[in-house]
Amino acid sequence: MLVAQIYITNADPEIEGKGYSPLCLLARERGVAANDDLLAIADLLARGDFDWCGKCGGYAVRRPTDTQVSFCRAAHRLHGITKQLDRGGSRYGVDTVLSQLKELADWQPVDGEDWYTSDSSRWRQGIKILKRMIERNRP
Repeated sequence: MLVAQIYITNADPEIEGKGYSPLCLLARERGVAANDDLLAIADLLARGDFDWCGKCGGYAVRRPTDTQVSFCRAAHRLHGITKQLDRGGSRYGVDTVLSQLKELADWQPVDGEDWYTSDSSRWRQGIKILKRMIERNRP
């Protein structure tokens, strides 16, 4: 599966001004900034109303690192489990969900870089909360 991030300085055709790549000379080569828009490839291809810069094409494509892709996939799995539990249960058995949570609790970035921070504590704390929810509601 190809994963990419599309950055653009102005993705809203209602706002006056062209969309630039954050690295375009006309955008003063400022790099990606907090107020840049982040689009999915499907969103980019579905829209025909952008006003693109003729020099840079209007956007920059960035391929996330293996670590970023791995984290997004693990977070997506965790989010799916959370949504199921918030709806009052899981379509899988309790033991299956607990096994999935154990696997997610053991997840670490591919390179392990900077994982032992407040982010890793938040990750583990979130999993503990979900495990407690399951145990409390266990038949």
